[in-house]
Amino acid sequence: MTNPAYAKNAYISTDINNLSPLDLVIKLYDGAIGFLSKAVFSIEKKNRPMKIQYLNKTRAIVEELMSSLDMEVGGEVAVNLHDLYTYMLLELTRINSTDSVDKIYHIQELLRTLKSAWVEVKAIVPQSPATLRQHASIH
Repeated sequence: MTNPAYAKNAYISTDINNLSPLDLVIKLYDGAIGFLSKAVFSIEKKNRPMKIQYLNKTRAIVEELMSSLDMEVGGEVAVNLHDLYTYMLLELTRINSTDSVDKIYHIQELLRTLKSAWVEVKAIVPQSPATLRQHASIH
């Protein structure tokens, strides 16, 4: 009999491995936005351990987005994204100590704006592997 958790993880892994670089970036934004929603719910329920867990998951995603930036190829866009991600990481630290739901909403809005920009890039960029690698090199 197959372990359901194993099957789910295998499915998710296969799904992620089949994503283009742009799709992966978009999925990361979706994940961070979703974890922040769960952090808000945890704050409202006064569940500190869950809040910390979701803020840490969000932090991990933002750190992954930051570490995947190619500063040489991405130029000014990559520098600006790096600065924005640094700001988000600082705010996430502040949220952890203040439980500021407004700060969470602000970070979510920044993430939604960035996600929207990448969705637009995906819509106008030809989907050849070489082109995807070039555009994703910013990430």
